[in-house]
Amino acid sequence: MDARPRYRTLIEATSMIVGPGLMSIGDLMHPAENLDAAAQIAIVAQSPSHWYSAHLLLFVGFLLLVPGTLALSEVAMDRKPRVGYATRLLILISLGAFSAVVAIEMLLGRFMSAGASQAAAIVLLEQFQQSPQMILALAPGLLAFFVGIALMVVSLASTPGPFRWPTLGFALGAGLILGEIILAQVRLSQIGNIVIFVSGIAFARLLLLQRSPSSLRRQA
Repeated sequence: MDARPRYRTLIEATSMIVGPGLMSIGDLMHPAENLDAAAQIAIVAQSPSHWYSAHLLLFVGFLLLVPGTLALSEVAMDRKPRVGYATRLLILISLGAFSAVVAIEMLLGRFMSAGASQAAAIVLLEQFQQSPQMILALAPGLLAFFVGIALMVVSLASTPGPFRWPTLGFALGAGLILGEIILAQVRLSQIGNIVIFVSGIAFARLLLLQRSPSSLRRQA
C-alpha cells in the first residue's frame, strides 16, 4: 500500500492543472513572433509591459509544473525504471532551460519599459538569439524537453492503459511547441499549450483516482 500523504497527491495534481493553465494564458497573451530581431523588437515596442506579463505567466507556469513532472516520471518509473528516471532528469533539466529563456525575454520587456532604445534592444535580442555562446548553453537543455517527452511516451503510451492518451496529448502539445520554436509561429505554441493543459487535467484526474483511499484499499 502506498503511504504517500494525501497532500502530496493534491499538490502534484494541482501542478498538472495550474502550471499548464498559466502557460496557456501567457501564450495566448503572447504577441506575434518574428525571426528577424528588428521586426521582433518593433512588435515588443508596441507594448513592452504586455510582452513582460505574457512571459511572466509562462515563467511561473514552468516553475509550478515541477511537482507534476515528478509525479508523472514516478508513474513512468513504475513501468520502466530506467526510461522513467531518464524522463525525470531530462524534463527537469529542460524546465530550467525554458525558465532561463523566458526570464531573458521578461528582461527584454522590462528593458524597453525602462526607456531603452529599439537599437539597444535589438542588440540585446541578437546576443540572446544569435550568439553561439548562448545557443550552446541553452540548446541542450531545451532539447532535453523533447527527448524527455519521447521517453515518457515510451514508458506510458507504448502499451494500453489509462495514461496512454494523456501522454500522447502531451507529446502532441510538445511537438507543436517545437514547431513554434523553429518557425516563430506563436499560434503553434498557443495550440500546443492548450493541448498540454487538457492533457494535464486528464493526468491530474488519474493521479487523484489511482491514489485515492478507496483505490489504495483495493490494492492492499
